[in-house]
Amino acid sequence: GGGAGPGLNSHDPHSDEDTPTSDDLEQFAKQFKQRRIKLGFTQADVGLALGTLYGNVFSQTTICRFEALQLSFKNMCKLKPLLNKWLEEADSSTGSPTSIDKIAAQGRKRKKRTSIEVSVKGALESHFLKCPKPSAQEITNLADSLQLEKEVVRVWFCNRRQKEKRMTPPGIQQQTPDDVYSQVGPVSADTPPPHHGLQTSVQ
Repeated sequence: GGGAGPGLNSHDPHSDEDTPTSDDLEQFAKQFKQRRIKLGFTQADVGLALGTLYGNVFSQTTICRFEALQLSFKNMCKLKPLLNKWLEEADSSTGSPTSIDKIAAQGRKRKKRTSIEVSVKGALESHFLKCPKPSAQEITNLADSLQLEKEVVRVWFCNRRQKEKRMTPPGIQQQTPDDVYSQVGPVSADTPPPHHGLQTSVQ
């Protein structure tokens, strides 16, 4: 029997609160979109943030359709409380990089880029010139003395070696490393100087 009749369901006090009317949804979708844009989040950001908050990633399309009221009524009702919760989160944390920024950042799975200070970079550079491929022990010592993570130092040397490869003109490889470095002066007249902003200190 599918007939619920005029009885329970329609007058159950809960169902009215929990199930928004289509007017509510329309109102909310409009408001949500305005808030989202004002807070500077893309639809994709929201989808990812929901994934981090609720373990349920939504695609940009879903959020887009929600805002355009193109989802089924049932799905709109399901999404509304999640988005509402997200709005509260986002609102409470604007102005301070609290959870929502972390969430957005986590969602994007980007590793935070370590920016190394100029003085530290100088030390790494000079070590690199003496020894482009430090041992694990040297990396540890270097990291300790510069108060950096070992991983940061290791990656820096990796990147620096890659850069050196790209910058070394063909034909120089056969020479010993010492020759390469003694050549750096004259060669740099017609090749652009390496871009680590340290030319001045490497006299």
